[in-house]
Amino acid sequence: MNSLVLATKHDANLILKKYLSDHGITQRFVAQKSGLSDQQLSDLVKGKRKFTADKAAIIANALGISSSIFLEKSYTK
Repeated sequence: MNSLVLATKHDANLILKKYLSDHGITQRFVAQKSGLSDQQLSDLVKGKRKFTADKAAIIANALGISSSIFLEKSYTK
């Protein structure tokens, strides 16, 4: 299994979903800012697509936040 997948929290998709809801941010906005398609982001949020550390970094960058919100504390790159 890919170590970048293991680096993300098991509920990273739910953390993202809650963050977006709490801050009134649409998935479409994040998709456009991150370069992901609407479908890719939707699949990540729904847990249909693996939420890797790379995706965490891309999404966090688009939101202007630290990717640590999605990563296990023991993860070091």
